[in-house]
Amino acid sequence: MLSSKNALCLKQLTPITSLQKRCGFRKSIRDKLDKEKEEHDKTFQEWAETENRGFRKQQYMRSWIIEKYGPPASVLKLDAVETPFARKMTSILDARRSYLYQAVRNTNDVMIKVHAASINPIDIRMCEGYGANLFNLKRSPIHYAASSVPGVSKMFGGYEFPIVMGRDFSGTVVDIGTGVFDINLGDDVYGAPMLHTPGSFSDYICVHLDCVVQKPATCSHIEAASIPYVGLTVLSAIKELVVSPKQPKRALVLGGSGGIGTFAIQYLRAHGYTVITTCSTNAVPLCSNLGAECVDYKTKDVNEELQNIDKFSLVFDAVGIDASAWVSNVLITNGSYVTLRSPVVENTDKLGAVVGLSTSVTDFTKKKAARPDVNIKWAYYKPDRHNLLEIARLVDSGMIKPVIDSIYSFDDVPKAFKALSCGGARGKSVINVSGLTEASVKPNIEKIIHL
Repeated sequence: MLSSKNALCLKQLTPITSLQKRCGFRKSIRDKLDKEKEEHDKTFQEWAETENRGFRKQQYMRSWIIEKYGPPASVLKLDAVETPFARKMTSILDARRSYLYQAVRNTNDVMIKVHAASINPIDIRMCEGYGANLFNLKRSPIHYAASSVPGVSKMFGGYEFPIVMGRDFSGTVVDIGTGVFDINLGDDVYGAPMLHTPGSFSDYICVHLDCVVQKPATCSHIEAASIPYVGLTVLSAIKELVVSPKQPKRALVLGGSGGIGTFAIQYLRAHGYTVITTCSTNAVPLCSNLGAECVDYKTKDVNEELQNIDKFSLVFDAVGIDASAWVSNVLITNGSYVTLRSPVVENTDKLGAVVGLSTSVTDFTKKKAARPDVNIKWAYYKPDRHNLLEIARLVDSGMIKPVIDSIYSFDDVPKAFKALSCGGARGKSVINVSGLTEASVKPNIEKIIHL
């Protein structure tokens, strides 16, 4: 028989034992929930739609950057930089690295987890300093002006570094500004940042709303990332001419096998044009499959071949070879010649922003005067949401297909630069940035309706 003292002790122990049991039960439930959550978090898409504000805020992200200009092989490096939402700019004079730290504080900002990005020839040229004057003027007019003043230029020079490389992206929205209403957390989107802002070879990218829309629904992220920069460049160059075409609807694309060339062929074909393109022998099958008639510049005299066929209403120089001297021979009267070889950026690099821009205007006026029967136009990249949506519609309708030459892992970005610099690309080279399943898997889509 228990003593009164022992009985009291037992009564005191009983509720503690019950509490321990309840705690053990709750722990098993927590373990079960943690296990379920771990299963749920296996793919980015799932947890991006359910976590608070769409994502876990990590302080650092991996980015391919340059901290000085030079050949990509010597200046390109993988580094950890603060994510764009981790820190805000505190002073207009603190711009050396602060543009990388911008929080999603502007009303039209969109933060994207990058699944895929693609490489363009302009990435190589920007590594080497292409556009430094013009883009730095856009980045910070105050610092640009200060860096031009003798005696203090060393103090303010190099304020643009580090520069994150990459001009295309496709990914998932993880945060939005208060003024963004047609893009939601968890949306799959694609686009291209402005040339003076941080690029897409990074885990995350923050862009203005003008630079991003929902990606083509029939594409994987890797496919979608091959499109924005080249597509927007082509549409800014020839959309007006295609929407209000001159007869005959015949177009010549100079250099049809690269990223811009393959897109231009398909875009023109989608609008009812007969397309002739120049390309090398091993690119003939690709360009023919896209619907173009090919002139092999390796085995034939291009000028002679073009003289023997009907004239064109549009000539699009997709490689920047500057054919203005002979293009009037193959164009109808008042036909259009559009070229990627614009001297604006090169002139500003050599002469500074003010003198360079005025010199470019003078050059353009002289060319127009020398060829009054030709409508000359310089092509350039321009962010445009309406054009991105139009491209998505054309892709989802099957009129335009992504043309991908190679796919690289995020760690192999230098290899992608080296391969592109060697030339001979057939379409685009794409970087699998996230390495997640979502990057390469095509959505299971039965029907697409574009409003």
